[in-house]
Amino acid sequence: MYDKEWLILNFTLPKEQSRVRVSVWRKLKKCGSVSIGQSMWALPISEEHVETFNEISKEIIENSGSAHIANADFINTGSSDDIVNLFNKARDEEYQEFLDKCDDYFREMEKETERKNFTFVELEENEDEYDKLGEWLKKIALRDFFVTPLKEQAVKGLEKCKQLLDEFSNKVYKAKDEE
Repeated sequence: MYDKEWLILNFTLPKEQSRVRVSVWRKLKKCGSVSIGQSMWALPISEEHVETFNEISKEIIENSGSAHIANADFINTGSSDDIVNLFNKARDEEYQEFLDKCDDYFREMEKETERKNFTFVELEENEDEYDKLGEWLKKIALRDFFVTPLKEQAVKGLEKCKQLLDEFSNKVYKAKDEE
């Protein structure tokens, strides 16, 4: 059971503000908040999250909407647990998508190794993809407020990507030495 204080953002926007709605929605997702009702979003309370909700509220108000930020301590049994589960479900979905991209990376490395495509151009492409995966995992982890079980699997997936990249790099340098 989680006894947590929550930060809640409730807002309304005029219907014709679809551009603003999309912008707000993206910012809410990016900061890791979850929807707990119609136009009602939650985050664990922290100074950073108060600042984030204040910035989002400012955008809403500047675009003819209304926004209200509140501290919440849910009274009914299990409410905090339910909200934590929403956070964990959202992060697990992100981690699963990340793991799918790791699988793509594994297949790409396998394909290039089978083709013996040991060039610096290919190495650079693979390094860039690895770096993107690493940055993506950092972003997900920053939103993983309750450390979901898939986090460990995602970290291991990135470690495997690094191992494959190192092996490929060694083969590239070995191939160049043999020329």
